[in-house]
Amino acid sequence: MIDTMQKNKLNDSTIHWVAHRGDCENHIENTLESIQAAINNGIKLIEIDIQLTQEGFPIVFHDNNLKRMFNINTSIAKIRFEDIHQQSLQPPNKNEKRHSHYYIPTLLEVVNLIQQHPEITLFVEVKNINFTAFSYQTVYKKVLDCIQPILKQVVIIGFSYRFLRYVKNNSALPIAYVLPSWQHYSEKMLINLQPEVIFSDNAIIPKNERFHTKKETWVVYEVSNLNQALQLIEQGITYFESFIPSQLKQEMNNKI
Repeated sequence: MIDTMQKNKLNDSTIHWVAHRGDCENHIENTLESIQAAINNGIKLIEIDIQLTQEGFPIVFHDNNLKRMFNINTSIAKIRFEDIHQQSLQPPNKNEKRHSHYYIPTLLEVVNLIQQHPEITLFVEVKNINFTAFSYQTVYKKVLDCIQPILKQVVIIGFSYRFLRYVKNNSALPIAYVLPSWQHYSEKMLINLQPEVIFSDNAIIPKNERFHTKKETWVVYEVSNLNQALQLIEQGITYFESFIPSQLKQEMNNKI
């Protein structure tokens, strides 16, 4: 158990959990099931990944190709929506009996789900691979058309500095910049991009960095255990992205 001083720090801070591609403890990532599980478990921040199919249709998928999820060595941009949408994904544990038909959802399907939960904030990560086949303008328009019903609940997130600048210059949507490396965190970037949120991999954060006085909201991802979160809380981080946010949230509650 943590000591009284640590408990007081946790009680004085509001800890926020971000569901990385949904809550993936019992469901496949980036599916309606994983997103619904996060919502059911009280997670109010959810991150998903968006790619455009050959026709320019936004679907929810992370990888640069279909190899891991379908054993097909091609990219989303080279496949038609009708050929991929209803193909079944493998369950998290291949030794378990399948209890649900997992498939790649469309961005519209996710929007319809989130629309029923006005307390949820959706981080929509636009994957860089989109820009090998489509322009910034095309990707932006396709995504914007889909998220219209939940605009006030959306933050656009990405690694692409230039795409985020395009979003910033053409809308009032908040943006979140994912640091490709710690060197990308600079005064120049902050001035030119003005991100409301910064995402950083836990692995690249200097152990001596302090976040208590930084103006931006910081979200640290790849947090897989409670010890990592507790260390980051000491550094001033209060937002954590994880594939198992519900589990970590419960573990932290048990320690307070």
